[in-house]
Amino acid sequence: MAPTPRIRTVEGSCWGCKERRVICDLTVPTCDKCAKIGRRCDYGKVRLRWTDCVASRGRLAGKKIPLYQAPVLQRNLDTHMLYFENELLPRFNISNTVPTIDLTFLSRDPILTQSIVAVANAHQTYASGSTDENLSVARIQDRNNALRMFRKNLMAAHDEDTNNSLFIANVLLCILDGIIEPTSENSAATHHHLVGGKAILKHWGGVRDIFGQKEELPILMLSIFTTMDLTHALLIGDEPYLEPSSWARYGNAEAWWGMVGPDDDFLQTMATFSTLATLGHGVRHRNNTVPIDTLLSIQMSLESQASASPQVDDGTPGAAERLAWAAFCAVYRFTASVYLYRALSGLYIDHPLVQKAVADCMDVIAGADLTSKLHHCVLFPLLVVGTLCMEEEQRVVIRRSIEQTSVYLSFESLRSFKAFLETRWGKLDAKSEDYMRSNWWWYFEEIAPSTCLF
Repeated sequence: MAPTPRIRTVEGSCWGCKERRVICDLTVPTCDKCAKIGRRCDYGKVRLRWTDCVASRGRLAGKKIPLYQAPVLQRNLDTHMLYFENELLPRFNISNTVPTIDLTFLSRDPILTQSIVAVANAHQTYASGSTDENLSVARIQDRNNALRMFRKNLMAAHDEDTNNSLFIANVLLCILDGIIEPTSENSAATHHHLVGGKAILKHWGGVRDIFGQKEELPILMLSIFTTMDLTHALLIGDEPYLEPSSWARYGNAEAWWGMVGPDDDFLQTMATFSTLATLGHGVRHRNNTVPIDTLLSIQMSLESQASASPQVDDGTPGAAERLAWAAFCAVYRFTASVYLYRALSGLYIDHPLVQKAVADCMDVIAGADLTSKLHHCVLFPLLVVGTLCMEEEQRVVIRRSIEQTSVYLSFESLRSFKAFLETRWGKLDAKSEDYMRSNWWWYFEEIAPSTCLF
Protein backbone atom coordinates (compact mmCIF):
# COMPACT_ATOMS: atom_id res chain seq x y z
CA MET A 1 0.00 0.00 0.00
CA ALA A 2 1.34 3.40 -0.96
CA PRO A 3 2.04 5.73 1.96
CA THR A 4 -0.57 8.44 2.70
CA PRO A 5 0.62 11.75 1.21
CA ARG A 6 1.82 14.15 3.91
CA ILE A 7 -0.41 17.20 4.24
CA ARG A 8 1.74 20.31 4.35
CA THR A 9 -0.91 23.02 4.01
CA VAL A 10 -4.48 23.48 5.23
CA GLU A 11 -7.46 25.12 3.61
CA GLY A 12 -7.53 28.88 4.18
CA SER A 13 -3.81 29.17 5.03
CA CYS A 14 -2.21 32.59 4.92
CA TRP A 15 -0.01 33.32 1.90
CA GLY A 16 3.17 33.13 3.95
CA CYS A 17 2.46 29.57 5.12
CA LYS A 18 1.38 28.57 1.61
CA GLU A 19 4.69 29.76 0.17
CA ARG A 20 6.72 27.99 2.85
CA ARG A 21 4.47 24.88 2.62
CA VAL A 22 3.93 24.67 6.36
CA ILE A 23 0.74 24.09 8.31
CA CYS A 24 -0.91 27.39 9.23
CA ASP A 25 -2.85 27.62 12.51
CA LEU A 26 -5.28 30.09 10.82
CA THR A 27 -5.00 32.62 13.66
CA VAL A 28 -6.20 36.04 12.57
CA PRO A 29 -5.08 38.69 11.99
CA THR A 30 -1.61 37.12 12.29
CA CYS A 31 -0.87 33.40 12.50
CA ASP A 32 1.70 32.18 15.03
CA LYS A 33 4.26 31.14 12.39
CA CYS A 34 4.27 34.58 10.76
CA ALA A 35 4.31 36.27 14.18
CA LYS A 36 7.39 34.31 15.28
CA ILE A 37 9.46 35.44 12.29
CA GLY A 38 8.00 38.94 12.09
CA ARG A 39 6.49 38.31 8.67
CA ARG A 40 3.42 40.17 7.39
CA CYS A 41 0.47 37.77 7.51
CA ASP A 42 -2.01 37.99 4.62
CA TYR A 43 -5.21 35.95 4.21
CA GLY A 44 -6.46 37.80 1.11
CA LYS A 45 -8.16 35.79 -1.63
CA VAL A 46 -6.06 37.44 -4.35
CA ARG A 47 -2.40 38.18 -3.82
CA LEU A 48 -0.94 41.17 -5.58
CA ARG A 49 2.31 40.84 -7.45
CA TRP A 50 4.26 43.97 -8.22
CA THR A 51 6.23 44.76 -11.36
CA ASP A 52 8.11 48.07 -11.41
CA CYS A 53 5.81 49.27 -8.60
CA VAL A 54 2.69 48.39 -10.67
CA ALA A 55 0.08 45.86 -9.52
CA SER A 56 -0.55 43.21 -12.15
CA ARG A 57 -3.70 41.70 -10.60
CA GLY A 58 -6.60 42.53 -8.29
CA ARG A 59 -8.46 45.76 -7.62
CA LEU A 60 -5.22 47.79 -7.76
CA ALA A 61 -4.20 46.37 -11.16
CA GLY A 62 -2.40 48.95 -13.27
CA LYS A 63 -1.91 51.38 -10.39
CA LYS A 64 1.59 52.52 -9.57
CA ILE A 65 2.39 52.56 -5.87
CA PRO A 66 5.84 53.41 -4.47
CA LEU A 67 7.76 50.52 -3.02
CA TYR A 68 9.24 52.76 -0.31
CA GLN A 69 7.27 53.16 2.90
CA ALA A 70 8.10 55.77 5.51
CA PRO A 71 9.84 54.28 8.55
CA VAL A 72 6.89 55.19 10.78
CA LEU A 73 4.73 52.75 8.81
CA GLN A 74 7.19 49.89 9.08
CA ARG A 75 5.98 48.95 12.54
CA ASN A 76 8.20 46.47 14.25
CA LEU A 77 7.06 44.27 17.10
CA ASP A 78 10.38 44.53 18.93
CA THR A 79 10.16 48.34 18.82
CA HIS A 80 6.71 48.31 20.38
CA MET A 81 7.79 45.83 23.05
CA LEU A 82 10.81 47.94 23.98
CA TYR A 83 8.69 51.11 24.06
CA PHE A 84 6.18 49.36 26.30
CA GLU A 85 8.92 48.26 28.71
CA ASN A 86 11.10 51.37 28.78
CA GLU A 87 8.71 54.25 28.10
CA LEU A 88 5.17 53.27 29.04
CA LEU A 89 5.51 51.04 32.11
CA PRO A 90 7.63 53.58 34.06
CA ARG A 91 4.66 55.97 33.85
CA PHE A 92 2.61 53.41 35.77
CA ASN A 93 5.22 52.67 38.41
CA ILE A 94 6.45 55.18 40.99
CA SER A 95 9.31 53.04 42.32
CA ASN A 96 12.82 53.39 41.01
CA THR A 97 12.76 49.99 39.32
CA VAL A 98 10.98 48.76 36.22
CA PRO A 99 9.41 45.28 36.46
CA THR A 100 11.48 42.46 35.02
CA ILE A 101 9.87 41.50 31.72
CA ASP A 102 10.70 38.65 29.39
CA LEU A 103 9.98 40.37 26.08
CA THR A 104 10.73 37.19 24.14
CA PHE A 105 8.11 35.31 26.14
CA LEU A 106 5.54 38.09 25.72
CA SER A 107 6.11 38.24 21.97
CA ARG A 108 5.09 34.57 21.73
CA ASP A 109 1.71 35.27 23.33
CA PRO A 110 -0.61 36.65 20.61
CA ILE A 111 -3.16 37.89 23.16
CA LEU A 112 -0.60 40.02 25.01
CA THR A 113 1.29 40.96 21.86
CA GLN A 114 -1.69 42.64 20.22
CA SER A 115 -2.62 44.55 23.39
CA ILE A 116 0.94 45.70 24.05
CA VAL A 117 1.30 46.90 20.45
CA ALA A 118 -1.99 48.81 20.75
CA VAL A 119 -1.13 50.66 23.97
CA ALA A 120 2.48 51.29 22.94
CA ASN A 121 1.55 52.69 19.54
CA ALA A 122 -1.28 54.83 20.94
CA HIS A 123 0.91 56.33 23.64
CA GLN A 124 3.82 56.93 21.30
CA THR A 125 1.47 58.66 18.84
CA TYR A 126 0.12 61.05 21.49
CA ALA A 127 3.50 61.61 23.12
CA SER A 128 5.05 62.61 19.79
CA GLY A 129 2.27 65.11 19.09
CA SER A 130 2.17 63.89 15.49
CA THR A 131 -0.82 64.73 13.30
CA ASP A 132 0.18 62.20 10.62
CA GLU A 133 -3.03 60.58 9.36
CA ASN A 134 -1.21 57.31 8.69
CA LEU A 135 -0.23 57.09 12.36
CA SER A 136 -3.82 57.68 13.39
CA VAL A 137 -5.01 54.90 11.07
CA ALA A 138 -2.34 52.55 12.43
CA ARG A 139 -3.38 53.38 16.01
CA ILE A 140 -7.02 52.52 15.28
CA GLN A 141 -6.04 49.32 13.47
CA ASP A 142 -3.88 48.21 16.39
CA ARG A 143 -6.73 48.79 18.84
CA ASN A 144 -9.17 46.85 16.66
CA ASN A 145 -6.68 43.99 16.27
CA ALA A 146 -6.22 43.83 20.04
CA LEU A 147 -9.97 43.77 20.63
CA ARG A 148 -10.50 41.03 18.03
CA MET A 149 -7.74 38.88 19.48
CA PHE A 150 -9.08 39.39 23.01
CA ARG A 151 -12.68 38.54 22.07
CA LYS A 152 -11.65 35.52 20.01
CA ASN A 153 -9.79 33.97 22.95
CA LEU A 154 -12.46 35.09 25.40
CA MET A 155 -14.97 32.83 23.64
CA ALA A 156 -12.62 29.84 23.40
CA ALA A 157 -11.70 27.19 25.95
CA HIS A 158 -9.26 28.47 28.58
CA ASP A 159 -6.41 27.13 30.60
CA GLU A 160 -4.78 29.04 33.44
CA ASP A 161 -2.13 30.64 31.21
CA THR A 162 -4.78 31.88 28.79
CA ASN A 163 -6.84 33.33 31.63
CA ASN A 164 -3.79 35.19 32.93
CA SER A 165 -3.06 36.53 29.46
CA LEU A 166 -6.68 37.60 29.02
CA PHE A 167 -6.66 39.41 32.33
CA ILE A 168 -3.45 41.31 31.61
CA ALA A 169 -4.72 42.14 28.11
CA ASN A 170 -7.92 43.42 29.71
CA VAL A 171 -5.91 45.72 31.98
CA LEU A 172 -4.03 47.05 28.96
CA LEU A 173 -7.34 47.73 27.19
CA CYS A 174 -8.53 49.63 30.29
CA ILE A 175 -5.35 51.70 30.14
CA LEU A 176 -5.79 52.24 26.41
CA ASP A 177 -9.42 53.40 26.46
CA GLY A 178 -9.58 54.97 29.92
CA ILE A 179 -6.23 56.74 30.15
CA ILE A 180 -4.26 56.98 26.90
CA GLU A 181 -7.07 57.49 24.39
CA PRO A 182 -9.42 60.50 24.33
CA THR A 183 -12.39 59.63 26.54
CA SER A 184 -14.83 60.90 23.92
CA GLU A 185 -13.76 58.28 21.36
CA ASN A 186 -14.56 55.19 23.43
CA SER A 187 -16.71 56.59 26.21
CA ALA A 188 -18.47 53.32 27.07
CA ALA A 189 -15.51 51.00 26.51
CA THR A 190 -13.71 51.76 29.77
CA HIS A 191 -16.65 50.74 31.93
CA HIS A 192 -17.12 47.52 29.95
CA HIS A 193 -13.41 46.64 30.24
CA LEU A 194 -13.58 47.06 34.03
CA VAL A 195 -16.71 44.96 34.29
CA GLY A 196 -15.09 42.31 32.09
CA GLY A 197 -11.92 42.32 34.18
CA LYS A 198 -13.93 41.71 37.35
CA ALA A 199 -15.72 38.85 35.62
CA ILE A 200 -12.38 37.23 34.80
CA LEU A 201 -11.21 37.60 38.38
CA LYS A 202 -14.45 36.36 39.92
CA HIS A 203 -15.46 33.47 37.70
CA TRP A 204 -12.41 32.14 35.87
CA GLY A 205 -9.86 32.20 38.65
CA GLY A 206 -7.05 32.78 36.17
CA VAL A 207 -5.13 35.08 38.53
CA ARG A 208 -5.92 33.44 41.85
CA ASP A 209 -2.27 32.66 42.49
CA ILE A 210 -0.81 36.06 41.55
CA PHE A 211 -0.41 37.22 45.13
CA GLY A 212 1.37 34.00 46.01
CA GLN A 213 3.64 33.96 42.98
CA LYS A 214 4.81 37.57 43.46
CA GLU A 215 5.65 37.79 39.75
CA GLU A 216 6.39 41.40 38.92
CA LEU A 217 4.36 42.08 35.76
CA PRO A 218 1.17 40.27 36.87
CA ILE A 219 1.30 41.96 40.28
CA LEU A 220 1.85 45.35 38.65
CA MET A 221 -1.08 44.79 36.29
CA LEU A 222 -3.30 43.54 39.11
CA SER A 223 -2.46 46.56 41.26
CA ILE A 224 -3.24 48.91 38.36
CA PHE A 225 -6.54 47.17 37.67
CA THR A 226 -7.76 47.07 41.27
CA THR A 227 -6.86 50.75 41.70
CA MET A 228 -8.65 51.73 38.49
CA ASP A 229 -11.61 49.60 39.52
CA LEU A 230 -11.71 51.20 42.98
CA THR A 231 -11.54 54.81 41.79
CA HIS A 232 -14.10 54.02 39.08
CA ALA A 233 -16.40 52.44 41.68
CA LEU A 234 -16.10 55.53 43.90
CA LEU A 235 -17.11 57.84 41.05
CA ILE A 236 -19.87 55.75 39.51
CA GLY A 237 -21.36 54.00 42.53
CA ASP A 238 -20.32 50.39 41.86
CA GLU A 239 -19.02 47.89 44.36
CA PRO A 240 -15.23 47.49 44.13
CA TYR A 241 -13.76 44.10 43.29
CA LEU A 242 -11.18 44.02 46.09
CA GLU A 243 -12.50 43.77 49.64
CA PRO A 244 -10.94 46.09 52.27
CA SER A 245 -8.96 43.31 53.96
CA SER A 246 -7.44 42.17 50.65
CA TRP A 247 -5.42 45.36 50.12
CA ALA A 248 -2.96 44.23 52.79
CA ARG A 249 -2.06 41.28 50.52
CA TYR A 250 -0.13 43.74 48.35
CA GLY A 251 2.35 44.06 51.21
CA ASN A 252 5.94 43.35 50.12
CA ALA A 253 4.89 42.99 46.47
CA GLU A 254 5.96 45.12 43.50
CA ALA A 255 2.77 47.09 42.88
CA TRP A 256 2.54 50.39 40.98
CA TRP A 257 3.10 52.30 44.23
CA GLY A 258 6.27 50.31 44.93
CA MET A 259 7.00 47.77 47.63
CA VAL A 260 5.51 48.63 51.02
CA GLY A 261 4.61 46.66 54.12
CA PRO A 262 1.11 45.21 54.62
CA ASP A 263 0.39 47.79 57.34
CA ASP A 264 1.53 50.79 55.26
CA ASP A 265 -0.57 53.96 55.39
CA PHE A 266 -1.33 53.82 51.67
CA LEU A 267 -2.70 50.29 51.80
CA GLN A 268 -4.76 51.22 54.86
CA THR A 269 -6.17 54.22 53.00
CA MET A 270 -7.03 52.08 49.97
CA ALA A 271 -8.78 49.62 52.29
CA THR A 272 -10.75 52.56 53.72
CA PHE A 273 -11.63 53.65 50.18
CA SER A 274 -12.90 50.13 49.50
CA THR A 275 -15.15 50.34 52.55
CA LEU A 276 -16.38 53.77 51.46
CA ALA A 277 -17.11 52.57 47.91
CA THR A 278 -19.14 49.61 49.20
CA LEU A 279 -21.16 51.94 51.44
CA GLY A 280 -21.55 54.35 48.52
CA HIS A 281 -22.96 51.59 46.36
CA GLY A 282 -25.65 51.02 48.98
CA VAL A 283 -26.41 54.72 49.20
CA ARG A 284 -26.79 55.18 45.47
CA HIS A 285 -28.50 51.98 44.39
CA ARG A 286 -30.37 50.86 47.52
CA ASN A 287 -31.15 54.24 49.09
CA ASN A 288 -29.29 53.15 52.23
CA THR A 289 -28.47 55.62 54.97
CA VAL A 290 -25.04 55.12 56.52
CA PRO A 291 -25.30 55.13 60.35
CA ILE A 292 -23.64 58.10 62.00
CA ASP A 293 -21.48 55.86 64.18
CA THR A 294 -20.08 54.18 61.03
CA LEU A 295 -19.22 57.57 59.54
CA LEU A 296 -17.58 58.71 62.78
CA SER A 297 -15.59 55.49 63.04
CA ILE A 298 -14.18 55.94 59.52
CA GLN A 299 -13.41 59.61 60.17
CA MET A 300 -11.59 58.75 63.41
CA SER A 301 -9.59 56.06 61.59
CA LEU A 302 -8.47 58.57 58.97
CA GLU A 303 -7.51 61.10 61.64
CA SER A 304 -5.59 58.42 63.53
CA GLN A 305 -3.56 57.63 60.41
CA ALA A 306 -2.78 61.31 59.93
CA SER A 307 -1.55 61.77 63.49
CA ALA A 308 0.83 58.81 63.14
CA SER A 309 2.46 60.14 59.96
CA PRO A 310 5.80 62.00 60.10
CA GLN A 311 5.36 65.78 60.00
CA VAL A 312 8.90 67.19 59.84
CA ASP A 313 12.32 66.21 58.55
CA ASP A 314 14.21 65.05 61.65
CA GLY A 315 17.48 64.73 59.76
CA THR A 316 17.69 60.95 60.02
CA PRO A 317 18.58 58.88 56.93
CA GLY A 318 15.61 58.58 54.61
CA ALA A 319 13.61 61.30 56.37
CA ALA A 320 12.93 63.22 53.15
CA GLU A 321 11.63 60.07 51.45
CA ARG A 322 9.39 59.31 54.43
CA LEU A 323 7.98 62.83 54.35
CA ALA A 324 7.29 62.55 50.62
CA TRP A 325 5.48 59.26 51.13
CA ALA A 326 3.50 60.69 54.04
CA ALA A 327 2.43 63.59 51.82
CA PHE A 328 1.39 61.17 49.07
CA CYS A 329 -0.70 59.15 51.51
CA ALA A 330 -2.19 62.34 52.97
CA VAL A 331 -3.48 63.47 49.57
CA TYR A 332 -5.41 60.22 49.20
CA ARG A 333 -6.54 60.34 52.84
CA PHE A 334 -8.01 63.85 52.49
CA THR A 335 -9.75 62.69 49.32
CA ALA A 336 -11.31 59.86 51.31
CA SER A 337 -12.62 62.46 53.77
CA VAL A 338 -14.16 64.44 50.91
CA TYR A 339 -15.94 61.29 49.70
CA LEU A 340 -17.20 60.55 53.20
CA TYR A 341 -18.64 64.08 53.53
CA ARG A 342 -20.04 64.43 50.00
CA ALA A 343 -21.16 60.92 48.94
CA LEU A 344 -22.07 59.30 52.25
CA SER A 345 -23.08 62.26 54.41
CA GLY A 346 -24.71 64.28 51.62
CA LEU A 347 -22.98 67.55 52.53
CA TYR A 348 -23.02 70.36 49.97
CA ILE A 349 -19.94 71.62 48.15
CA ASP A 350 -19.64 74.78 50.25
CA HIS A 351 -20.09 73.02 53.59
CA PRO A 352 -17.25 73.92 56.00
CA LEU A 353 -16.21 70.29 56.52
CA VAL A 354 -15.96 69.69 52.77
CA GLN A 355 -14.01 72.88 52.15
CA LYS A 356 -11.70 72.18 55.13
CA ALA A 357 -10.77 68.79 53.64
CA VAL A 358 -10.26 70.44 50.23
CA ALA A 359 -8.02 73.15 51.73
CA ASP A 360 -5.95 70.62 53.70
CA CYS A 361 -5.43 68.51 50.59
CA MET A 362 -4.48 71.55 48.52
CA ASP A 363 -1.88 72.54 51.11
CA VAL A 364 -0.15 69.19 50.60
CA ILE A 365 -0.41 69.34 46.79
CA ALA A 366 1.04 72.85 46.75
CA GLY A 367 3.74 71.94 49.30
CA ALA A 368 7.34 70.92 48.75
CA ASP A 369 7.23 67.39 50.18
CA LEU A 370 5.70 65.56 47.19
CA THR A 371 8.35 64.43 44.71
CA SER A 372 7.66 64.85 40.98
CA LYS A 373 7.06 61.12 40.47
CA LEU A 374 4.61 60.95 43.35
CA HIS A 375 2.93 64.10 42.10
CA HIS A 376 2.13 62.38 38.80
CA CYS A 377 0.16 59.67 40.63
CA VAL A 378 -2.45 61.79 42.42
CA LEU A 379 -4.80 62.27 39.47
CA PHE A 380 -7.84 60.86 41.25
CA PRO A 381 -7.37 63.21 44.23
CA LEU A 382 -6.80 66.11 41.81
CA LEU A 383 -10.10 65.33 40.13
CA VAL A 384 -12.12 64.97 43.32
CA VAL A 385 -10.60 67.87 45.22
CA GLY A 386 -10.01 70.03 42.16
CA THR A 387 -13.65 70.14 41.13
CA LEU A 388 -14.55 71.47 44.58
CA CYS A 389 -11.99 74.29 44.67
CA MET A 390 -13.81 77.56 45.33
CA GLU A 391 -10.75 79.83 45.38
CA GLU A 392 -8.78 80.92 42.30
CA GLU A 393 -5.45 80.37 44.09
CA GLN A 394 -6.34 76.72 44.53
CA ARG A 395 -7.30 76.38 40.88
CA VAL A 396 -3.99 77.86 39.78
CA VAL A 397 -2.22 75.10 41.71
CA ILE A 398 -4.44 72.45 40.12
CA ARG A 399 -3.85 73.80 36.60
CA ARG A 400 -0.10 73.91 37.13
CA SER A 401 -0.09 70.39 38.53
CA ILE A 402 -2.07 69.02 35.56
CA GLU A 403 0.18 70.78 33.05
CA GLN A 404 3.33 69.36 34.63
CA THR A 405 1.86 65.89 34.84
CA SER A 406 0.57 66.03 31.25
CA VAL A 407 4.07 66.69 29.92
CA TYR A 408 5.42 63.60 31.65
CA LEU A 409 2.52 61.16 31.27
CA SER A 410 1.34 62.14 27.77
CA PHE A 411 -2.13 60.76 28.48
CA GLU A 412 -4.79 62.09 26.15
CA SER A 413 -7.46 61.69 28.84
CA LEU A 414 -5.89 64.53 30.82
CA ARG A 415 -7.30 66.97 28.28
CA SER A 416 -10.82 65.76 29.07
CA PHE A 417 -9.93 65.90 32.76
CA LYS A 418 -8.86 69.54 32.50
CA ALA A 419 -11.92 70.50 30.43
CA PHE A 420 -14.17 68.87 33.03
CA LEU A 421 -12.55 70.88 35.81
CA GLU A 422 -12.93 74.16 33.95
CA THR A 423 -16.62 73.45 33.31
CA ARG A 424 -17.25 72.70 36.97
CA TRP A 425 -15.39 75.83 38.09
CA GLY A 426 -17.48 77.95 35.76
CA LYS A 427 -20.67 76.55 37.30
CA LEU A 428 -19.38 77.11 40.82
CA ASP A 429 -18.45 80.72 40.02
CA ALA A 430 -21.95 81.26 38.62
CA LYS A 431 -23.31 79.92 41.93
CA SER A 432 -25.47 77.49 39.99
CA GLU A 433 -27.90 76.00 42.48
CA ASP A 434 -27.92 72.67 40.63
CA TYR A 435 -24.17 72.34 41.04
CA MET A 436 -23.80 73.77 44.53
CA ARG A 437 -26.49 71.44 45.92
CA SER A 438 -25.82 68.44 43.66
CA ASN A 439 -25.05 65.01 45.06
CA TRP A 440 -21.77 63.20 44.44
CA TRP A 441 -23.04 60.89 41.69
CA TRP A 442 -24.68 63.58 39.59
CA TYR A 443 -21.64 65.82 39.98
CA PHE A 444 -19.28 63.25 38.38
CA GLU A 445 -21.63 61.35 36.05
CA GLU A 446 -20.28 63.13 32.95
CA ILE A 447 -16.75 61.81 33.39
CA ALA A 448 -17.17 58.78 35.67
CA PRO A 449 -18.02 56.08 33.07
CA SER A 450 -15.16 56.83 30.71
CA THR A 451 -12.12 57.72 32.82
CA CYS A 452 -9.66 55.76 34.95
CA LEU A 453 -7.58 57.94 37.26
CA PHE A 454 -5.18 57.21 40.12
